[in-house]
Amino acid sequence: MAWQPTPYTVPLLVAAVASFGFAAYAAANRSRGGRALLWSFVGVAGSAGVWSLAYAAQLSATALGPTLLFNRFVWLGTAGLAVAWPAFVLSYVDRTEWFGRRRFALFWIVPAATAVAVLTVGADPLFYADPSLVDAGGYRLLGYAPTPALLGFVGYTYAVNLFSFGVLGYAAVSRDGVFRRQAALLFAAGVAPPALGAAGIFGLVGPADGVVDFTPIAFSGTSALLAWVVFRYRLLDVSPIARDAVFANLSDGVVVCDADGRVIDRNDPAQALFPDAELGAPADEAFADAPPVVDAVTEAGSDEGEASSDDEFRVTVGGDDAAPRFLTVDVHDITGPGTTRGGTVLLFRDVTERETLQRRYRALIEKSPNVIAVCGEDGLIRYVSPSIERLLGHAPAAIEGRPVIDLVHPEDRREAQQAFERAFEGAEPQSITHRIARGDGSWRRFETVIERLFEDAREVVITATDVTEARRYEQRLQVLNRVLRHDLKNDTNVIGGYADLLRDHVDEEGDPYLDVIDRKVQTLTHLSDQAREIDVALHSDADKTEIDLAELVDRLCESLGSSFPRATVTVTVPDSAVVAADELLESAVRNVLENAVVHNDDDDPHVEATVVADGDRFRLDVADDGPGIPPVERTVFSEARETALEHASGLGLWLVHWIVTESGGDLEIDTREPTGTVVRMWLPRAAEECE
Repeated sequence: MAWQPTPYTVPLLVAAVASFGFAAYAAANRSRGGRALLWSFVGVAGSAGVWSLAYAAQLSATALGPTLLFNRFVWLGTAGLAVAWPAFVLSYVDRTEWFGRRRFALFWIVPAATAVAVLTVGADPLFYADPSLVDAGGYRLLGYAPTPALLGFVGYTYAVNLFSFGVLGYAAVSRDGVFRRQAALLFAAGVAPPALGAAGIFGLVGPADGVVDFTPIAFSGTSALLAWVVFRYRLLDVSPIARDAVFANLSDGVVVCDADGRVIDRNDPAQALFPDAELGAPADEAFADAPPVVDAVTEAGSDEGEASSDDEFRVTVGGDDAAPRFLTVDVHDITGPGTTRGGTVLLFRDVTERETLQRRYRALIEKSPNVIAVCGEDGLIRYVSPSIERLLGHAPAAIEGRPVIDLVHPEDRREAQQAFERAFEGAEPQSITHRIARGDGSWRRFETVIERLFEDAREVVITATDVTEARRYEQRLQVLNRVLRHDLKNDTNVIGGYADLLRDHVDEEGDPYLDVIDRKVQTLTHLSDQAREIDVALHSDADKTEIDLAELVDRLCESLGSSFPRATVTVTVPDSAVVAADELLESAVRNVLENAVVHNDDDDPHVEATVVADGDRFRLDVADDGPGIPPVERTVFSEARETALEHASGLGLWLVHWIVTESGGDLEIDTREPTGTVVRMWLPRAAEECE
């Protein structure tokens, strides 16, 4: 068969070779990129190659029969491209919902029917009426009259192309960075062939006689654009699908730099951290406030930087007027075909909150008055706070790695070891009191709490509080309290006994002096009893008990009237007023009632005791018409302290205050007009009273 040279043969062969090359490259790298994007790209490149090669053969044939034969393969390429191109565009912009059977039938049913018809019937007479070869000035071209089927198919393909161009155009406008460039170049590569083909149909280009389809010829030029998109802008590796789904929605900052160290893309969080990271900006300008980032980008692009890529480091940005931000930076290379480096991806994670918390916790631990340690299940100290040097004289480095039990006094080790083991067996903290060795060989007493670091961790946190001085102070108070109560009461009993013996040896003029001695003996005896009650109140671990406040007040007022016949006692109480209070509540109420009479110098003192309901509590009011409590004593009581110049004259109010407070109640003291005092106590109702 004879062949004829045409001006279009070489461009068509170039287009065919380039298209088949793209298809082979994409198929060989099928593990990269999205599946739909990659295989639709293979379809576009393969169909364009078939179209270009078949059209080159058609134009080179010199007889009508071979020309129409090769034309059938032209239609196969045309039909394949009519399906593959919209599929590629839709997968590129992540409109995969169009790949459903019903929707995608809009794109493939017409090309599929065309391909079947051409293979079975032929383009003549389906698309061409009266086909023939006409002279085009040195070579022969196919001439024909278009049929309605041809016009319909051409209209369909241009409609599909317009749709795809609209989608690509929107992607080019709405995206930025490398993806805007990708979409813009794909738009140009897609528009050029049908635009040049339309120009040939309307006779704007090409020979005067015969018909030349410039669409496949344009593939030779657009193949360069396609190569630029594939290899320079990583079409099959970095697609906008991944960017829209992940990149743009990341809370972390991401910056992509090309092989020359220029910013080609970044998301909003990255732009907030680095306002100068504009598209196209070099790394030294984009990250001027973070020189380590500039070094990472520069080193990643050099031979020496190959080993340092994919590393993580920390930087601090901001400061001065703005609060500093602490960032971790992950550096990853983008590797192209073979060993070609395509750029660098920088991932910035803002760890400011975590870093701030860690610094605060570190400062709290380092400045803590306690010794804090972390111990493993093997009993070895893995961490100890710097406070151990201040409290015990040990350097932390000398303690870490040693068995924790070595620091405990030999007599306390068994109990400490058992508490240590129980801490690993259960979730409850273990508390012990033991002695710990100082660096100088002396011992200090500590209260220690041992608890699991985490529920599933095989480590415990040990918090040791030095209570040596507190224990010494408590022991001294206990000794003084015991001596005070024991010796004071014994001595007052002796004094009272000798005063009674003196009455038989002293005349009437001495009786007033003996009465003073008796009163003081009674006062000291009462003081000793109050000291005992206070000691019980302060050291009692008893739970609250249910007490009928109405019955208690009624009984104590009756006893008060019997003990002080000269006093007028008025009682107003409900039938029942059950409260949840300390079991020493009776002592507190008795003290308030007795003080109302004892400190009243009137010949006929009046006392009014009232119990009323007050919300979820009961209130006891004890009112008298005495001289009132001196302001200095009320101040001392309200501030709960004693000084050298300000002190309460008795322990009664302290006792009342402590008992009411331990009961979960409140205490208030007011002056009564024109004279007197009102003591109010609020006590919580018992559970059964609240129902």
